[in-house]
Amino acid sequence: MISRVAECCFWLHRHAERAESMARLLRVNRSFLLDVNLPEFSRWWPVVIVSGEQERFAEQHPDESARNDGELVQQYLTWDEKCPVSVIGSVYWARENARTIRDAISLEMWESINGFWHWLRRGQGRRLYGRDRDAFYQRVKESVALFQGVCHNTMLHEEPFDFMRLGMLLERAGQTARILDVKFHLLGPSTSEADSPVEAAQWVALLRSCSAEQSYLRRHRRLAGAHVARFLLSEPLFPRSVFHCLERALNFLSRISKSSGRGDASSEKLAALVESVRVRAGEQLTGAPLHEELTRIIDTTMDVCAAIHRDYFDPSLPLDEQAA
Repeated sequence: MISRVAECCFWLHRHAERAESMARLLRVNRSFLLDVNLPEFSRWWPVVIVSGEQERFAEQHPDESARNDGELVQQYLTWDEKCPVSVIGSVYWARENARTIRDAISLEMWESINGFWHWLRRGQGRRLYGRDRDAFYQRVKESVALFQGVCHNTMLHEEPFDFMRLGMLLERAGQTARILDVKFHLLGPSTSEADSPVEAAQWVALLRSCSAEQSYLRRHRRLAGAHVARFLLSEPLFPRSVFHCLERALNFLSRISKSSGRGDASSEKLAALVESVRVRAGEQLTGAPLHEELTRIIDTTMDVCAAIHRDYFDPSLPLDEQAA
């Protein structure tokens, strides 16, 4: 498999997952603010923090009041084509990667991502955004879910598919960790054994941002900050928990490594990360220790992605020649 194709497969699903995560986060934050009266700095700036766009946003909007302008933040994270994590930016790059490897993906996949892109670009998406914001974000989520489902049901489950799933799972793990981390980093941990109504609303919003509310309530009878954190970090059977995503990513990376004869460095890094999360799964992490653990997971996941790039995406040689 040519490394350029492998890299496009990897990034195709990373960008698609990123678009869905952004839409989910923006939608939940809107509904959250209807229920809870937060200080101004805690309303929209945490969303910018989670996205990693603090510097770029501040450069474009130097006035500090812009940080708490919900319309401005949503406009930036939805429609700014120069923002690499915006909804439209992520869908653009997903489509570009799909177009580059058109022969390696199914016709249905191309029709799905191409149709989604044109819906955003040709005015229909903007009209829905202006008319019914929540419906717009829901449509983005559904479009990405459709694309991912089409991929799963129309692609041969061989190397290109494995790279796609690997990219999606690593992106999802990082997004879940960031969403969980911002709760502690900006909104603050619980200050007592029993969560206040405001804190309970925060936890509900956090669970909803990961589509985890119903799954969580199947495991726990009541909302508690420590339980929510542990569920999103280490629940092995929930498809958006950090542990589940990393463990599944390791399975796909191991398959790729076995078939290509490469990838020892990236596989070892990811295996070590999975094991460390597994070991700490039983700990009751809250406050600063949880923040430190999430920061470590985010940084190490980025290191794993860099190692995957070194192992598999060297554009100078096809993978089979690199392994020779």
